Amino acid sequence: MTQSRGKYPVWDAPVRVSHWYLSLAVGVMWLTGEQGYMDVHQWTGYSVLCVVTARIIWGFVGGQHARFINFVVSPAQVLRYMREGGHFVGHNPLGALSVVAMLLLLFVQAVTGLFSRDDLLFEGPLAYWAGSASGRLTEWHETNWLILQAVIALHLLAVAWHQWRKRQPMIQAMWYGSAGHKHAAEAPGSVWPAVLILGVVALALWGVVSQAPEAPSYY
Repeated sequence: MTQSRGKYPVWDAPVRVSHWYLSLAVGVMWLTGEQGYMDVHQWTGYSVLCVVTARIIWGFVGGQHARFINFVVSPAQVLRYMREGGHFVGHNPLGALSVVAMLLLLFVQAVTGLFSRDDLLFEGPLAYWAGSASGRLTEWHETNWLILQAVIALHLLAVAWHQWRKRQPMIQAMWYGSAGHKHAAEAPGSVWPAVLILGVVALALWGVVSQAPEAPSYY
């Protein structure tokens, strides 16, 4: 079935895949952290760091509504939206803040996890490199997780409000790319640049982790 001219998905495939993967991965990270399955926790953390980093890069080179420049606005515009509302094809100004906040918090969570340790169940692959700073980074990892939970809760409440109170199919849009009458003016590009970016990021992380020295037995 051919698409009407100018009616393209608002969210391209890399945005949708990264969104749903991170949603799943955060749940896995929480569960494995609580239950002490630290090997799974660590590998999931690696994947989160790779996907978040790739998504941030995609925010500069990706499709129309994936690019930060097309949805991140000034504080004055956010306040105007809060007073007057408005209709947006992509993220509204508050949604844009939520996206940026969660990406940054997830990035910090994954990075600090590389350096954290609890002297019992887990030692991040770069904890020995961090030396005495590892304890401070572990505290940041724990504090950042509390902030991240609060932001996720606010995000879910906002989605629920728009989905069921305002009858805006936000979940369907993020699953299918578009829903209702909202469409992008530009056709989504190839997904291969996003795959390449993710591969390069994963290779870089593997290079860093593989070069990290192991802690001595007395550490």
